[in-house]
Amino acid sequence: MTPLPSSKLLGIGLVLLSALGLSAQNVILRLFFTHSRLFGQIPFGGFVTPQLGNVVLLLALRMAIMALLLAGLAPWLYGKTFAALRALPATPKLLGTVIASGVCLFLGLTLLYTALSQIAAGVAIATFFIYPAITVLLAWQLFHQLPRPYQLWLMVVIFTGVVLTTLTPSSELASNPVLGGICALGAGLSFGLYGIVAELSLKSQPSYSGLHPVPFSLVTFALVAVLASLTLLISQPITIAPAAWPPVLIMTLCSAILTLIAYVFNNSGISLIGASLTALLSASTPALTALFAWFILQEVLQRQQVVGIGLVTVGIAMLSLRSQRGD
Repeated sequence: MTPLPSSKLLGIGLVLLSALGLSAQNVILRLFFTHSRLFGQIPFGGFVTPQLGNVVLLLALRMAIMALLLAGLAPWLYGKTFAALRALPATPKLLGTVIASGVCLFLGLTLLYTALSQIAAGVAIATFFIYPAITVLLAWQLFHQLPRPYQLWLMVVIFTGVVLTTLTPSSELASNPVLGGICALGAGLSFGLYGIVAELSLKSQPSYSGLHPVPFSLVTFALVAVLASLTLLISQPITIAPAAWPPVLIMTLCSAILTLIAYVFNNSGISLIGASLTALLSASTPALTALFAWFILQEVLQRQQVVGIGLVTVGIAMLSLRSQRGD
């Protein structure tokens, strides 16, 4: 058995930790809009009505906090961060891919949150998670990263588990199922494109050297915050009650910290193992979200969700095992 290179093992670990962080912040996001009982005891949540202006405001606040936190931590995470940012305009192709990454991330998050405000969360997330398949196919076409047969079969297993995990009862109402479905599909496409352009930014290309994940993340976070703030000028009015602001700001800070850690880990993983494998490992996020929701929000897992979590776990384990064997 060929041992797994330490860099690849580190990349897999970072991406799985990223999935854990994103799953936890998904639960926080649900609490913004839905009243729940934490651990079955503490009533909490439902502070924000799910309309576009509120959703974009939360996105702008979260990304601005993430950018500020990362800017403060950058000298310790990567000492050459600001030197790399000053040198970025000197490489127009690299600058273009970084800006494209920020735009794709902004579109993906805005569309996903809009979908979550219009249709059942499980349906939105299941539809959204077509993006690993999009990333694999785009990587095949653009980078000639030909998916191996076992990757294709395990992708089917993982996606089957994702669908089972995120199935919701048909009685759950949707405000606008057509708009929600279109937005969820658009979010999946945007994140698929994000994975590709992020790899172009993070990995060295014939005409330039790849950007380190820390300055890359800082630019994309700041760009998303700016784009979200500009969107507020044309979106619906903000309707958050004054009494709701303290918990909203605290939850936004917690969500920002978790998301910051998750995206830095995810971008580091992309630079180590590529967009295709990163996307496949990230497919565990819906199953992990269901587990967090069951433990924290006491949401009952249905039988098909348990089966789905099992399939995703087996798929991820087999994918890591085959990678370890060097197949």
